[in-house]
This record gives sequence, structure tokens and C-alpha cells, in this order.
Amino acid sequence: MFSQGIRVIGGSRTVVQGGDVDLSCSLLETDEELEQITWQKRTLEEPENHNFFLIYPNGVTEFISSNGLEDRVQFFGKPTENIGSIRIKAARLLDEGNFTCVFSVFPSGVYSIEIPLTVLVPPVMSVTVDVPPVVGENEVFLASCLAAGAKPQAEVRWNTDAFGSLVRTVTNSTQHANGTTTVVSHLLGVPTRAANQQQVQCVVNQSALVTERTLAYTININYPPQTVNITLSEASPATVFLCVADSNPKAIYTWTRVGQPWPQSAVRAEGDTLHLISLSSELNGLYTCEASNPYGRATGSQYVHVVSNTSAACWVLLVIIFLIVAAAAAGLIWYRWKNGKCLWSSFMGDHQFEAQSQVEEDEAGV
Repeated sequence: MFSQGIRVIGGSRTVVQGGDVDLSCSLLETDEELEQITWQKRTLEEPENHNFFLIYPNGVTEFISSNGLEDRVQFFGKPTENIGSIRIKAARLLDEGNFTCVFSVFPSGVYSIEIPLTVLVPPVMSVTVDVPPVVGENEVFLASCLAAGAKPQAEVRWNTDAFGSLVRTVTNSTQHANGTTTVVSHLLGVPTRAANQQQVQCVVNQSALVTERTLAYTININYPPQTVNITLSEASPATVFLCVADSNPKAIYTWTRVGQPWPQSAVRAEGDTLHLISLSSELNGLYTCEASNPYGRATGSQYVHVVSNTSAACWVLLVIIFLIVAAAAAGLIWYRWKNGKCLWSSFMGDHQFEAQSQVEEDEAGV
């Protein structure tokens, strides 16, 4: 007859959403005839307790009320050994609740055990910024780390290294009707050029995650072009000018020549580069490079002066003639100095001699 030692064993289970979970139950300490095994559930999807699955002594199964479980429940127990275990595949949050394994035996009756099922939901994680920060003096959101729809609530923190002294964090959480929670952690600071491209990390920890997750993020600060520098490229054998301006986002470059357009066959502009294809005096003039992006613009200029081959040859010839004349004059001066008189003293001596002769002639006439 009835045995005080008859009991059903099983235990609570936890599963991560989307995973499979085994709900195990066994009837012990009896050799009475098994009539059937019944599974009941009371879940988030169906708050009222009801039968949904039957197992007969010959191993045949029957769904009474599937409600989305028919394709996801598998019986892997052994009725001959009073094992009524089932497996739920691809567990959903709505499957969370209490499952009851009920053994009906003859003649003693019904024995059961309730098995709580907890479904963990990992967070959906991202690091973004709603409004791209622009260089300024007021504190703004530099980045936001989102851990959405998690059960239980996720823990969110920032790794900012040396940059941490310039920023602070503000964290908010929102609970949803289905039991999940969304956490948003904001990184606030003053948007400066020095803050641009700083590396930070959002670290998320939650029980549904095997290990904590680290999301790397690069701070992006927008600012207009700064000082424009025009340099002559040393890497190119041709005459190429480069226009450089620090900006974020990258600047668009526009080249012009002040006062008149350049000869199309001799000059080519390609973004930040100006190519002087064939050099001639026609290219002389003041060239400007304007760097612009959605946040502003800046301009630099470079004067170009090309000396023609003919003019250069004339200048070379003139310089040679000058050097020859200078050398001859220097040689003559050195020669006269070496012989004890210079050109000027020789000239003055001759002049004085002639003046004295004139005086003597005048006296003779008197």
C-alpha cells in the first residue's frame, strides 16, 4: 500500500535566453504501477497553472496545450525507471516560471515536485553618441554606453585611463514591464581638440554573460579647419604644393589664383595637392588654398614666381661679365700697387708736372 518513502526529486533551473534547459524529475522509493506523468506550467506567458504535456508508461507523449512549446519540448526520460525529465529548447523569457512534474501511480496516488525556471537575458550593448560634440567650452555628452533589455540588470562602468581626470559619468536605468532593465551610462566632458581621438572603454558585466564585455570607443570631437599650411612636396620630382589643415571631419580643399585663373594646361588641382605641370612665367601669381568642413573654413596662400630660361641665361651672362671686369680691375690695381704707385698718384703726378711747366713759360714771356 502507501509508502512514506515515496518522493519526487528535481531542482530549480536557470538558462540564458535562447539556450536549452533540462527539467529533471524522478520518482523514488516505489515499485508501484506508473499510470502517467503530467507536466504543468505557470509562466510569464500563462500565469494560470495548467497541464501542457502527458507521458504514458509506454513512452508515448501528448501535448495538451502547446502554446509555442510543441516544437521546443523533448522528452528524454524513461517511464520504466520512473524518470519524467524533459528538455526545453531555445528558451524564451516568457518561459520563465514554475514547472510541475506530477507522477500518478497505483494504488498510492499522486506525487509531484515544482521546478522553478529562471531565464536570464543578456544585454544588447553599444557605445554611441546622440549628438556629435563640437569644440566648445561647455560640458556635453562625449559618449553613451547602452546595456539594454537585460535580466537581471547589467553593471556598466568606464575605463578612461589618464583621460579620466577630464571627464565624469552619469548612469541611469529603466525597468521594463517584462522584467528586463536598460542601463545607460553617459561620459561627460568639455569637447576640446585634445579630447579628440582619445580611447575609452565601456565595460559591461551581467550574469547572462560568460565574461564581462569590453567595448572600445574613440572619442570624436568635431572642429573647423585650423591654420592652413602650404608646403612644397619633396617626394615628387615635379613641382607639387601640398595644402595641410588640421580639422575634423577632414577638410575639403579648394585652390585658386588671385586675380585671374591659371592656365589649364599648366596647372592641375587634386584635393589638397596643386601640380605645376610645365613651369613658365605665366604661372606667376598668388595662389590660395581654402580648407573647409561643415564647421568652418580657413585659408592659406603661396606666392609663385617662375623665372624663364631666357631671362636666366641673360642673368648668368651678366654676372659672368661683371666678374671678368671686376677681376681685371682688381688685377690692375694690384699690379700698380706692387710697383710703388697707384693709378691715382700717377695721374696727379702728371697733372702737377704739366701745371708747373705752364707757370715757367709764363714767367719767360714776362
